[in-house]
Amino acid sequence: MADNENTTVRIIDIARMAGVSVATVDRVIHNRGKVSEENLARINEVLREVNYRPNLIARSLASGRRYRLAVVMPRFAPGEYWADFDAGITRAEAEARRYNVSIRKFVFNQYDRSSFEKLLVRLHDEAFDGAVIATLFAEMVAPFVRELDERGVPYVFVDSNIPECNQLAYFGTSSFDAGAVAARLLFDRLDPDADIVVGRIIHHGDGGSNQCRSREEGFRSYLREKGFRGKLHYAALRLDDEDYNRGVLDELFLTHRTIAGAVTFNSTCYILAGYLAARRRTDVRLVGYDVIRRNGQMLDAGVVTALIAQRPEAQGYRGVMALCEWLVEGRRPDAPVNHMPIDILLKENIQYYKNNLI
Repeated sequence: MADNENTTVRIIDIARMAGVSVATVDRVIHNRGKVSEENLARINEVLREVNYRPNLIARSLASGRRYRLAVVMPRFAPGEYWADFDAGITRAEAEARRYNVSIRKFVFNQYDRSSFEKLLVRLHDEAFDGAVIATLFAEMVAPFVRELDERGVPYVFVDSNIPECNQLAYFGTSSFDAGAVAARLLFDRLDPDADIVVGRIIHHGDGGSNQCRSREEGFRSYLREKGFRGKLHYAALRLDDEDYNRGVLDELFLTHRTIAGAVTFNSTCYILAGYLAARRRTDVRLVGYDVIRRNGQMLDAGVVTALIAQRPEAQGYRGVMALCEWLVEGRRPDAPVNHMPIDILLKENIQYYKNNLI
């Protein structure tokens, strides 16, 4: 019976099996009042045998306790990557209300380190019982969560992991392996001597996000292992500045005529794709990340060779629900590291892809 979750067993049944009173079982299950060590051991043995799980909703409503979760994430516009993540949060929020759990979102500019820094100062004065944290700026996330450790506030990481912290769980891809996948998608289509453009969006304050750095490490590692003999050329690009980007890329392609591949390590693949389409460069293979609307259009048009997706809706949903279960029921996630699938989207299969599977 222990191999199957039992959601119908009654307290009276547990009391009969353990040879104790219903009141004694009630005290153990709800952690109130004293119970002898002998009775406690007998009851816990029965609970393990029947794989007893209390009704999460009933327990939360009966206690009257209310919990507040903070979701720390980048601000976004419709159609962007974090809009998909937010959709997962919204779905989880509807379920969390039944457990007396409310959610408040705190947003920052993912391309401006100072924006995140200001948000952390604000969070010092906010009261919450758990947090879902996007770890773009890992150097500042680490000291922040040490404060949460001191306050006894559990937290979940999404987007990319920081292994040295005490997070309740991580939900997201292996960024290093996702970088290796991008490298293989390009390497298999290029001459080993061809050069590759790496598109980077200019950040204010540092060299980019934790996830992008990990992806690049995986990308470079794969190329080294496979004997890549070409060079990587970095293009510092700006959001919503087509004229500036055109000038940077024109000069780069004019100077390095052996460029035959391109990659971006965040969701802005459409910037490089737009340039290649405008210049009619059909000789450059481009790989990017995330099935956002503009990237999908460029993939469908054949400008982008492949997109790598990581199911952001599932990250948001599962992050919130893991905290709900821990706060209300005291149940940890099945695993501390929960890797999302690394999905590869091509022109031929993107129309069938549902990126909101949770």
